[in-house]
Amino acid sequence: MKLKLGVLAVMLYGQVAAAQEADVAKLELNTVAQAGDACRLVFTASADAGLDQLIVETVLFDGAGQVKLLTLFDFGALPASKLRVRQFDIPQSQCSDVARILFNGVDQCSGASCAGALAVTSRVDGVEVLG
Repeated sequence: MKLKLGVLAVMLYGQVAAAQEADVAKLELNTVAQAGDACRLVFTASADAGLDQLIVETVLFDGAGQVKLLTLFDFGALPASKLRVRQFDIPQSQCSDVARILFNGVDQCSGASCAGALAVTSRVDGVEVLG
C-alpha cells in the first residue's frame, strides 16, 4: 500500500511539474531597426496557456554595460499558443547603442501563463536578451 501511494505521489508530482513547465510566456527579439530618430525593437511573443496582459520592466544597456533606459514594455494580450508580434520604438536612440536587453521583472500579468516562467531569446546578432 505504501509503495502504491509513493508511486502515485511521484506520478502526480511529475504531472504538476510538466504542467508548470508548459505554462511559459516566450519573448523573442526578432529584429532591430533604426526608424528615424528612434530605435525600433520588434519581438515575437507567445504564451502556452494565454495571457490577458503582460507588462515587463525592461532595461536597455549599451556596449559598455551602462544602463541607457529603464522602461515598461506592454505586450498586451497573448492568446493561448498563438504567436503575436509587438514593436517598441525607443525615441531619440540609435540601435547601434543597444547591446543588451534585460527583462528585469514582470510589472503586471494576468492570465493562465502568469504562474509559469518567462523564456527570452534573441535572433539579432550583437544584441543579448536576458530574463
